[in-house]
Amino acid sequence: MLSQPERLSEISGWILPCGKWHSTEEWWHINALYDLRDSGLSSLQEKTTLSILANGDEAQIRDHVAHLGFIKISRCQLDGVNMSRQQLATLQSLLFLCDPEQEIGILIGNTGIIKNVNISRIMKLKNPTVLFEEK
Repeated sequence: MLSQPERLSEISGWILPCGKWHSTEEWWHINALYDLRDSGLSSLQEKTTLSILANGDEAQIRDHVAHLGFIKISRCQLDGVNMSRQQLATLQSLLFLCDPEQEIGILIGNTGIIKNVNISRIMKLKNPTVLFEEK
């Protein structure tokens, strides 16, 4: 088992819009989306989404899937635009063994703003929308 300080940096993958966790290797997040598309994940089958994936522009793909409700976790940072209660429950279960005093960065949409939040605060949250607010 990983020690607490190492645990947060080892979490890498996507929280899907339905709240399910999809683990992926670091730096392979976009490839994982293609795998999810090929496996028939319904949220990646819409014509616009398929076109964006076919184009291959990683920044455009990340922005688009964030607006579809995907949340990327990588290198102690969350990237997304909003979060459901199911996704919050998944995030809390992923962070359960982490040091509660550690901070995780939350990239607010494509604003470039990163808000650092203590894990202990995330573990107490009931309303996930506050995570992606700019304040």
